[in-house]
Amino acid sequence: MDRIFITNQIKFDILTTGGMPANNPYNLLAATTLIKVGYNDEIRCRLLEQRLHQIAQEYNTGKRVMEGAISQDLTVRECIQLVIA
Repeated sequence: MDRIFITNQIKFDILTTGGMPANNPYNLLAATTLIKVGYNDEIRCRLLEQRLHQIAQEYNTGKRVMEGAISQDLTVRECIQLVIA
C-alpha cells in the first residue's frame, strides 16, 4: 500500500466530487475543510463517503468508512485518516 498514492487519490476525489478542478490534487492542504472545496450540501458528502469507502476496499487499508461519517466540517486530513491509518 503506497500511502502517498492513496493520499493523492483521496485529494483528487475530494476535489472532483466537490466540483473543483483537480489538476494538482497534491497541493490541496490537509487543514482545508470540505465546505471550502464545494461541499455545501449533503449529496456531495454522501458521494465522497461512497468513494472513500471504495478506496479503502480497493487498497485493503483495513478501514471502513461508515455511513454519515463525512460532513462539510471535516478537513482533508480527517478524510484521509478515515481511509488509512
